[in-house]
Amino acid sequence: MNVSSLLRKGVSIKTQQPGVPEDGPISLCLETLGDTSQGGFPHPVIRYGDDAPPPISRIGVELASIISQRRVRVIFTDTAGSGISPWRGWIILDSAFRGEGQISSPAAISKVAHELTHLLQRQFNQPYYWPSGGLRPAIGRRWIGDSTNYMEVIAYLVGFTVEHDFTAARSLSPDRTSDQLREDENSLATFRDHLATLTGPDPRNSCRLVLKLFPENAIYRQNFEVEKRTPDGRIPPGSWHYWLRQMGFSRSAVDHIMILASRGRAAWIEVNQIT
Repeated sequence: MNVSSLLRKGVSIKTQQPGVPEDGPISLCLETLGDTSQGGFPHPVIRYGDDAPPPISRIGVELASIISQRRVRVIFTDTAGSGISPWRGWIILDSAFRGEGQISSPAAISKVAHELTHLLQRQFNQPYYWPSGGLRPAIGRRWIGDSTNYMEVIAYLVGFTVEHDFTAARSLSPDRTSDQLREDENSLATFRDHLATLTGPDPRNSCRLVLKLFPENAIYRQNFEVEKRTPDGRIPPGSWHYWLRQMGFSRSAVDHIMILASRGRAAWIEVNQIT
């Protein structure tokens, strides 16, 4: 951690109250997830006869609706751009995510969505598969902030889908240059490939993709070392879509992920690619 940067940016602790209040620390992101045009993102699909256009991201608007019923503690500080959901009811975001920074790009919106998905997972409070992150002494695992790489798989399913949807919306802007449009198309294809792998039949392969994409992440690496010694890899019984439904997402949101994944190319990740 860069101490001078931490001192410069400071630490701010805010509370997001239920109901998306105007002054909530992540209200801008929640509103954008549920809106059709805020933040300069045109709508990708407006059907004739619609009373109102559907949200840009189906899973995004459902996530915002679920979170808006909860109280969330938000810490803004220097995280070198990363996000953290250390334990139940708390998320940590970089100081750059204050205010407009949290909706500055599809990637920023996706990062917040990823961390909010972890909040839903920690609500299960099942210490082995879905740890709350609170103090729990255990040999071979973190005593505070415990997590699993399967939790990351589910969070990236939501995050990548949100980023795909908002990137697709942004690509419709008349202000996008030809180079930016090509970049958007490449990004959309990459998201679909990731979703195809994450939704594949082997959840251990999905977990390996997380580590391959982020090889420098110490938490993912530590989880991998612990999980390779357990018979089930700390992967809960049931499919990814079963667990998304348990978190409160609808079948149509799950179907949207399935459709995007079906258009991607799944990859098989060999263990030697991440070790």
